[in-house]
Amino acid sequence: MSGTGDERVRSSGECAYDPAVVAHDDTFFRTLVESASDAVVTVDEAGGIVFANPAVERTFGFEPSTLIGQSVTTFVPSEERSRIRDAFETLRSERSAQRTWKGIETAGRHRDGRLIPIELSLRAHEHNGTWLLSAIVRDISDRHAERIERRRERDLTEQLLRTVPTGVFVLSADGVVQRMNDRAGEILGVDPARIVGETRETDAWRLLDADGDPVPPAERVFELTRDSGRLVTEVEQQVERGDGERIWVQVSGAPLTDGTGGGRIVLAVEDITRQKDRERRLREQNEQLERLDRINAVIREIDQALVRATTRREIDEAVCDTLAAADPYRFAWIGEMTAHSDAARPRASGGVGTEESDTLAAVRPADARREGPASRALRSRSVQVTHDVATDPAFAESSGAAATHEIRSAASVPIVYDETVYGVLSVYAAETNAFDETEQDVLAELGATVGHAINAVTTRQALLAERVTELTLSVADDDHFLAALSAAEDCEVVFEGATVESDEAFRHFLTVADVDPDDAVAFADECSGVASARVVSVGPEGDCLVEVTPEGTSAFGTVARHGGVVRSARATDGECELVVELPLSADVRTVVEALRARYEHVAVHAQQDRSREDIGPAAACADLGAGLTDKQRTALETAYYAGFFDWPRESTGEDVADTLGVSAPTFHKHLRVAERKLFATLFGDEATEERH
Repeated sequence: MSGTGDERVRSSGECAYDPAVVAHDDTFFRTLVESASDAVVTVDEAGGIVFANPAVERTFGFEPSTLIGQSVTTFVPSEERSRIRDAFETLRSERSAQRTWKGIETAGRHRDGRLIPIELSLRAHEHNGTWLLSAIVRDISDRHAERIERRRERDLTEQLLRTVPTGVFVLSADGVVQRMNDRAGEILGVDPARIVGETRETDAWRLLDADGDPVPPAERVFELTRDSGRLVTEVEQQVERGDGERIWVQVSGAPLTDGTGGGRIVLAVEDITRQKDRERRLREQNEQLERLDRINAVIREIDQALVRATTRREIDEAVCDTLAAADPYRFAWIGEMTAHSDAARPRASGGVGTEESDTLAAVRPADARREGPASRALRSRSVQVTHDVATDPAFAESSGAAATHEIRSAASVPIVYDETVYGVLSVYAAETNAFDETEQDVLAELGATVGHAINAVTTRQALLAERVTELTLSVADDDHFLAALSAAEDCEVVFEGATVESDEAFRHFLTVADVDPDDAVAFADECSGVASARVVSVGPEGDCLVEVTPEGTSAFGTVARHGGVVRSARATDGECELVVELPLSADVRTVVEALRARYEHVAVHAQQDRSREDIGPAAACADLGAGLTDKQRTALETAYYAGFFDWPRESTGEDVADTLGVSAPTFHKHLRVAERKLFATLFGDEATEERH
């Protein structure tokens, strides 16, 4: 301005101007309106256009001069005409009130017919006695497009929040929950509408670490993100819901800024419970495989030791030492029941000293009416496990020694072979719950393997020992085939010998006198304890050799399972007398009790220890056949008892092969190799032995 002072300022309505600069005519104002970027349109009371500035063309596409005299409906859509008319009438009638409407958003029609978003500012005014309505029109297409885009993005965000499988919620810097999607509510077990507005310290859920302890505030993802101002990702924690259920979640956090310095935190939560369960199962499977590999390695080492062992003591010591040296085992012992106590007495141990082993093995409950684990295993003939020795009353007396040697769990395994109990194996581990079902199954198989090895060693000792226990006893029971046959047919039955098949089934060869051979076989076929029977040969005096395969347990099998052999058996008038040889280490009472458990009437007539020299050349014969395989020995024995070597032969090679269940060439092969080995041993030809 060129001057100042009130005398040089003129005002008209709401405008102020300097008369020295602004002329009294309308040139200045016309120039101002014509140069405006907003369209300016004035209409009379009839709706006719009386003024339009050049910006009208930029906004609506009409040249201003063509609009003078035209109706304002030219660029006012029909749906908006009544609204504009009502606004004009209101502004004109309320003369004492404000006659201006500002910021009305509506739509105008372009010359090409399209609608464009506009913002109107309306003013009703009187000029030369005529009421006019002037409108300033601003094209807000960009603003409208931006608004539509923001709305589209907001709708897209809402849709994403509703459908995303991840839980999302937003918290203010002070920890107030401002937003939570439905998925977050599902994961946390809450209603999002109820949680919004609460702080992160809500009692609707609890954050726990991997051990189940509360997560310290400084370790929570919210605090880590807020305090560092950086992205925090994939933090795994547990959540305890309000109903007590625990789930695993993976939480990530990111800071949000709104440009005003008021930061917020967005948290993403994923339910990874199934993933953690899969990881746990996979980890358990891997641990189980590693445990099985370890156990199998131990079992292989024990198997090798069993093959080398020649005595029962060597077997016991090898088993205990091998187990005690293998992780996670700490101690092992083998024991047996005594006649004067229900507790098992150790006979071998490995892993600790003798005094400590006795303490650990002496596991007895404080209550005498209860059994210890070893006694339970012997009685039930099944594996008995103590998953935590610290909580088992049976280990009260040995708790100090158990703690000293880091013993946490134990398993007692019966050593059983073919219904004969040879003791109990107890194994102690350094971990609680070390003996799962798989390991128990493996240990049960180990117990059977050890039982088989003890049986084999005991039997071998019975055959080769210089001194044995000779037991003479009688059995009078219809379930005993020899006694039953002698009673039913009024005949004499003599046991000639037996062979053992590959499946460990016995085949007996019996001489039967004073009976028709067909009647003897017919009786055997009807007997429930006989699987098969056939006449091998008939002698000149009517005696017949009968081959009988027992079904199930027989007296001969019972004796063999305890390491003994039946040297002779003769049955007459329903009673069978047996002469049995047992190792000196065998418990005669156990053998007799085993027979009495099978037969009702068993009587012991004599028991004596005697030298094998007094018995005959059995030991020498045993040495002679030491190099034979089981199949070769079975072929040789079966051929002998079947009369294959008699002249004339009582059984052909085909007959013996049928008895063995093999082809004739296979039988002859085993027989020839066995004969060659026997002759090589007899004549000292070691080269021949080595070739076969």
